[in-house]
Amino acid sequence: MIPTPFTLLIALATLLPLALADAAVGWSTIYWPVLTPSKTQPWVVGQKNLLAWRVAGGTGIPEFDIQLHNWNKKLMPGYIKLATQYPMKPLPGSYKNIGGEIEIDLDSSVPTGDGFIIAFTNMTHGNVYSISPPFSILSEPPSNYTDNPENLPTATVTATLTHGANPTQQWAITLDGAPPAYPQTTSTPEPI
Repeated sequence: MIPTPFTLLIALATLLPLALADAAVGWSTIYWPVLTPSKTQPWVVGQKNLLAWRVAGGTGIPEFDIQLHNWNKKLMPGYIKLATQYPMKPLPGSYKNIGGEIEIDLDSSVPTGDGFIIAFTNMTHGNVYSISPPFSILSEPPSNYTDNPENLPTATVTATLTHGANPTQQWAITLDGAPPAYPQTTSTPEPI
């Protein structure tokens, strides 16, 4: 059966609100999917926590910053800076997939609860490229916890979080992407 223009219009009208709702939430499930953490794969304080993602090729983004947020400002006011200058690079293997992984070590000062998200951003320009679906940070592993259920690659770099959100905090780790276009520190010139 060949679809008529009317049936195509009905299909578009049915699918468009779903696509717009997904865009409004901000989750990038096609072009920048976060593989872990997820709703079923929480982070646990004191454990080796993996952050892994893939990106569609040709994004034009040479490097990006990674932040940890929570919508509940009573739980975590502000955000935690995980990594800066993460270079966009191909994954190992025969396919030309782009992505990465980083191990996140959490100490007991990091807040625990539900509703955390990872944001891939550019702090220089204020761009948000993608955010992860919400996940939990737990103080103890659940009974069915596995540290890498998807058999993802082992992380080659580690970011250690030793505090909660703080507006003057430094990045947990700085990688080898291009440096930002603005100075990291300022100095007062000496008087003449």
